Amino acid sequence: MSEKQRFLTIAEAAEFLHVSETSLRRWTNSGKLPSFRVGGRNERRFLMDDLLAFMPSAGSQPALSKQRAAEIQVIPESQSHQRHICLFFLNPNEQWQMLRPYILEYLNAHVPVLYIQESALSSRLLELLRAEGLPLEELIARGLLRLLPPAQTYLLGGSFDAQRMLSFVEAAILGALAAAYTRILIIGEMTWSLEVGLDAEQLKSYEALLNPMVEKYPAATIVCQYDLRRFNGPGVLDALLTHPSVHLSLGRVPGFYGLDKADPPS
Repeated sequence: MSEKQRFLTIAEAAEFLHVSETSLRRWTNSGKLPSFRVGGRNERRFLMDDLLAFMPSAGSQPALSKQRAAEIQVIPESQSHQRHICLFFLNPNEQWQMLRPYILEYLNAHVPVLYIQESALSSRLLELLRAEGLPLEELIARGLLRLLPPAQTYLLGGSFDAQRMLSFVEAAILGALAAAYTRILIIGEMTWSLEVGLDAEQLKSYEALLNPMVEKYPAATIVCQYDLRRFNGPGVLDALLTHPSVHLSLGRVPGFYGLDKADPPS
C-alpha cells in the first residue's frame, strides 16, 4: 500500500489537518470528507489521499473576511525574505539563545507557535519556557504552543514526502488565520533528515519550495534549525542557498543575515 493509501485514525487525521475530532465527525456526517467504518465499534478511518485532497489547496478552509484579509497583509511583501530563516547552532545553549527571541515574541503576543522537534527534547524546551514565566498549560490548552515530533510531520507514515509536508505547513498557516490570528511561527529542527538518510536533493528541494509559501502567506514565519555538529559542508551550503535569511551566532559573525541585513527579534 502506498503512503497516500494509508489509513489514519480519527485522532491522527485531526492532528494532520489541525482540526478537532468534532469537526471531522461533522464533515464526514455531512459527506464533505470521505471516511471508512471499521471494526465492531464502527470507527472512522481516513485515507491519506482523501485528507490531502481536503487540504486548504483544495479549498477546504473557510474564506477569510475582507477585514481579516486586510489584517493579514500588514507584513509588506518586500519583507517576505525575512520569514524563511535558516538558524545555525553549535550546541543546545547556543540554540536556545538564538531561538528564544522568536518564541517569546510570538507567545507573548498570544499568536501560535508550532515547533517540530524530537519528543525526547520537548521536556527541556518546556523547562526553558517555564523559566521565562510563560503560562505553558494555558498556552498549550489554547493551541498557541504545539510541539510535534518528526514522526507526525516530516515523516508521517514512515517516510518523507515534500508535497505532503507542504500541505501540512499550509494547513497550519490557514488554520491559524481561520482562528483570527494574524501571525504564526513554525519552527523545525532538521536533524531528522540525517537520521533517516534523506537524500540531500530532496531536502534542498523542499526548503526551496517553502520560499513561495511565505510569499503566499505574509503571516507565516518559518525557522529551520541546522546543527553545525551534524551537517557537513555540502549540507550547510544547501541550507544557505535555499534560505533567503540566515541567523548565525553573534560570537562568530554578525547576527542576522538576510537580503536587507535585518536584525533578529528583540
